[in-house]
Amino acid sequence: MRMPSSKKKPVVFLFGPTASGKTELAISLVDKFPIQLISVDSVMVYKDCNIGSAKPSKEILKKYPHHIIDVVSPNEIFTVADFCAISKKIIKNAHYKKKLPVLIGGSMMYFKSLFDGIHDLPARDENYRKELRKLKLNNNDNFLYNLLNDIDSDYAKKINKNDEVRIIRALEVFKVTGKLMSEIISNNSNKKLSFDYEIAQFGIIHDRELLHKRIESRLNKIIEEGLLEEAKSLLKKYNIDLEHPLRRAVNYKQAFSYLNNEYEYDTFYKKALYATRQLAKRQTTWLRSWKEFEEIDINQQNNIENSIKNLISLL
Repeated sequence: MRMPSSKKKPVVFLFGPTASGKTELAISLVDKFPIQLISVDSVMVYKDCNIGSAKPSKEILKKYPHHIIDVVSPNEIFTVADFCAISKKIIKNAHYKKKLPVLIGGSMMYFKSLFDGIHDLPARDENYRKELRKLKLNNNDNFLYNLLNDIDSDYAKKINKNDEVRIIRALEVFKVTGKLMSEIISNNSNKKLSFDYEIAQFGIIHDRELLHKRIESRLNKIIEEGLLEEAKSLLKKYNIDLEHPLRRAVNYKQAFSYLNNEYEYDTFYKKALYATRQLAKRQTTWLRSWKEFEEIDINQQNNIENSIKNLISLL
């Protein structure tokens, strides 16, 4: 690993696809080094979403505290801006305590937003969002994308035509601020995390066949632990908006649909397995296209342990 050349304090990114063994690796590092774990998972932030998100058990979290887990109720929406703001405070506090901040997870958008910096954006405008969705229903599936393309073609080129979340957000930002999302992003370089810290990045990339076996094994485990019962409890306990990210989250999306009698159990299982494999594929693709990082073998920890030891010496 390239050691930091500046006097900036170190921060570690540890990322990898779902079911790759990130949590187990992080815990083994905490046993040996003064480390502060920061979860980078867009589903684990929600309270009571334990089984479907493969959240570490209460016993593990008590012994190995992870920040940014169980932050908000499923009645609320946790944003990437929330994540970046909270993460920066925890990083600063970890350094104050002479601990190495290790951000661990698989929510690649969170990593990217923290690494590249995130702009100041307005709050959500629910009324305008409803207007946009009504426009889509009254027209064709690509209507909102075409609308964005007419307004901000540079940003439209960078996102998928079916990425409704980003399309609506860009249109919303333009309506509220009059600014193009592409311009806001391009003027954001001074908010990069690397402006204040030296970032050491490690990624876990498994053989596809091995990863698929791990995914299937974990799916079986979380179903046995009560995924469907948990999903049923969430629907009963919380008023989860139809546009809430949890409605699209792997495992929960399929469980909610099954509980709504949209398909039989066998179909639920196949859809959940397929969705998890597709998530892992997207995460791995993102990893391979990402900037400089050191690929690590989870079964050979000496390299990352040596790197962590060197980074801690810089605190």
